[in-house]
Amino acid sequence: MSLKMELTRKVLRIKKNADAKKADIISNSIYDVLEINNKSRNVPNGIKRFAMRELTTEHTYIANVHCLQFKPRLKLKFYKDTPKDSDLLYFYIHGGGFVGGFPEQGTYLIKALSQRFGLSTIAVDYTLSPEAVFPYSLNQIVNVYKEIIKTHSPKKIILGGESAGGNFCIALLLKLREEHIPMPKMCFLASPYLDLTQSGESYVTCAESDVSLSKKQLEYMARGYIFGNDLTNNNLEKLYNPLVSTIYADLKGLPPTFINVCEDEVLYSDSLTCYRQLKEAHVRTKLVTNKNCFHAYMILGDFFEESSLATDELSKFIKSVFKIK
Repeated sequence: MSLKMELTRKVLRIKKNADAKKADIISNSIYDVLEINNKSRNVPNGIKRFAMRELTTEHTYIANVHCLQFKPRLKLKFYKDTPKDSDLLYFYIHGGGFVGGFPEQGTYLIKALSQRFGLSTIAVDYTLSPEAVFPYSLNQIVNVYKEIIKTHSPKKIILGGESAGGNFCIALLLKLREEHIPMPKMCFLASPYLDLTQSGESYVTCAESDVSLSKKQLEYMARGYIFGNDLTNNNLEKLYNPLVSTIYADLKGLPPTFINVCEDEVLYSDSLTCYRQLKEAHVRTKLVTNKNCFHAYMILGDFFEESSLATDELSKFIKSVFKIK
């Protein structure tokens, strides 16, 4: 474990413990509880300084949904043998437990992939829960994708997201399959939150080792996504909807899928189950794991040694799928 990773894990654990104490006190509404853990919609200075400055950013609306378009600046030093005029497009769906997050949080990985492949990125700024109740945000994402493929070949699209964004990725693919719409060439998931029923053993076995997420926190996020701010609704059957908890879906026919996850996080079981299901469905897939990291660490791109190595593995998978030498 690198020193930078070790220090970050300590900070995350302190924050997790502090948030847990507050959540025990404030519980009058889902809004109150979620506010504790939500990240600000303001982009942190670190992201602006170290990631976004090497990308051009354009705000736009696609299918009436706010999106951000990122492109590499000309000064970027591309990796050896990497095409500098790539026509690859990364369709990014950010995480945040359905209730938080913002498109810019993925710019470290966007920057890293831009350096390696010269690709452009479209990041969808879907409406967050609990204001948006399932399937509102998913439908937004589906509509954005449908609009994108009017001008971009699906065979040149990389779909990816972390945490709840990973859930949206699989749900999007299921919707596209159902409607017989061409899917992206490949997909990648970083610590995807796929089981809102929390049936996996890691929700218990990794409760202490996870430095950033808790089972209780995820429960509130799931309720916010399904029920909005309705604290009285106990119709938990909705959590078993394959478009909500995608581990209950048939994954046949999905595109090649890369999965990265930390072995110490509560969502570890979600990735293992998804990987097994993809293999059983004869979908090309690769699982890359690491210990002593944190939830969705790969989206930090080259910022950490550990996330850089994971990004390298993702890059190998991309090259293999697109037959890039």
